[in-house]
Amino acid sequence: MTNADVAQAFFEIADLLEIGGEKSFRVTSYRRAARAISDLADDITDIAARGELAAIEGIGKSTAAKITELLETGRVAYRDELAEKVPLSTLELLKIPNMGPKKVALLFREKGVDSLTALQQAIDDGALADLKGFGPKSIDKIREGIDFLRKAAGRTRLGQAWPLAERLRALVAEMPGVQRVEHAGSLRRGRETVGDLDLLCIADNGAEVIAAFTTLPLVDKVLAAGDTKGSILTDGADGPAMQIDLRVVPAQHFGAAWQYFTGSKEHNVRLRELAVRRGWSLNEYSLSEGEKIIAAATEEEIYAALELPWVPPELREDRGEFDLRATPTDLVTVADIRGDLHMHTTASDGRFSIEEMAEAARARGYAYICITDHSQSSVVAGGLKPDALRRHIEAIRAANERVDGIEIWAGSEVDILADGQLDYDDDLLAELDWVVASNHHYLHDDRDENTQRALRAIRNPYVNVLAHPTGRMIGRRSAKPLDLPAIAQAAAETGTALEINAAHQRLDLKDQHARLAVEHGAVLSINCDAHHIEGFEQIVYGVLTARRGWIRPEQVVNTWTAEKVRAFVAAKRA
Repeated sequence: MTNADVAQAFFEIADLLEIGGEKSFRVTSYRRAARAISDLADDITDIAARGELAAIEGIGKSTAAKITELLETGRVAYRDELAEKVPLSTLELLKIPNMGPKKVALLFREKGVDSLTALQQAIDDGALADLKGFGPKSIDKIREGIDFLRKAAGRTRLGQAWPLAERLRALVAEMPGVQRVEHAGSLRRGRETVGDLDLLCIADNGAEVIAAFTTLPLVDKVLAAGDTKGSILTDGADGPAMQIDLRVVPAQHFGAAWQYFTGSKEHNVRLRELAVRRGWSLNEYSLSEGEKIIAAATEEEIYAALELPWVPPELREDRGEFDLRATPTDLVTVADIRGDLHMHTTASDGRFSIEEMAEAARARGYAYICITDHSQSSVVAGGLKPDALRRHIEAIRAANERVDGIEIWAGSEVDILADGQLDYDDDLLAELDWVVASNHHYLHDDRDENTQRALRAIRNPYVNVLAHPTGRMIGRRSAKPLDLPAIAQAAAETGTALEINAAHQRLDLKDQHARLAVEHGAVLSINCDAHHIEGFEQIVYGVLTARRGWIRPEQVVNTWTAEKVRAFVAAKRA
């Protein structure tokens, strides 16, 4: 059972309690426990085996006992008891925009609505007409929310939401009277998936901006249109169908709104607690003492008034940022990246030649790249037989001579085989400048076997990076179990990097795993795994993931000079 499975069970307990009208402190305690579990980098089964569950912040003895019960039996009796009173299918209703636990509880208690299907039927039958708080406008919005859920099918990957958000930001910025427009929400925090998009702007005439926003060509439905807020559903024709909220905020309150609509729920609760201890209040309008505004115009002044350093958006998850003594100004940025060490060309399953990939990388300002086409076992991807790889190495060397302004290195993405051996023998690997080891075919649910296979590859003197270690595909395939502390320790000891694969389908290692890796002394490599020249654009997602893991440039090998990368390779081979 994975950490995500365990966390999901406790999130469900919290939701069932809330729908059932339980006291807020009990709901909060289970939600805090679920969040703590989902944030773990170590495997919870290992923590449980060591008897250390109660040592996790946010996990008490009672919760630890329930976790143990879940791990041993696959069930939590308490959750089952709650589900007898409030069916689990009722939780589907919480996914509808603006549908909170109180409304869901009312629907269930008064009308027996316990699923999206039942809610749709109740609306169609007119059964909600006499229910307080469910007037015609409210029902229309719920109907639209159901339609949206079915169209959008849940959360959207960061790499799908980002281009749409950037396009909308540019469109709003061009509207008359708009002085400033910024992203907020989970997109600004760089989360791997996004529920909806939040934009804030400063403008001369809010009503005019909202009117223009709600009539953009990509609008499918208008959910709200007032003087200061507009909410739309996009049509999905150019990117995913998503809900987009735009708020027009006075300049003097912009900082408070930006902070409020950016921070995670957990981060914002902690901030409000700090304000309340001083007898103040904090909301989207200001940090205030009664009617006196203490801070509102900038985020920095709000944090400063609470005696905190300004916290970068990616860290606003209540994962230790409240212990900061100063703003971490040295988190890795896209500008720090000097090259990419994992990419593909037409020699295997890429779309562009060696020279074309090199020229695209040079245009980005990169100093070096490594061409890493697939090895022979990746038949579907056009993997290269040994003789073909040797010819490919010669072609890369020749391209390096022809293309000025960037170094082009010869590498390979080499499959890790079932027994942990690599797809090429060491004599051939020695001819390469950089070796990416990947497990494409043999990751499964046996944690120890997965780990031993990865460790054998890491200990090979020619392997320089373990690529997308857990094999996950966001929304399609869950991460396979690995002893990540052991892998990170081995990587540190052998001088092997661990990859943050920046392709938005992967983002593997994820943020907390990246943080664990560097805490064990390992270094990382943020690569796009590009199969197309446009693939280089995905570096932003890898960097956001690294920033969420508190990663600094010196912990990322492809922020180093070419000379330092070569020395890194030579040191392991020596």
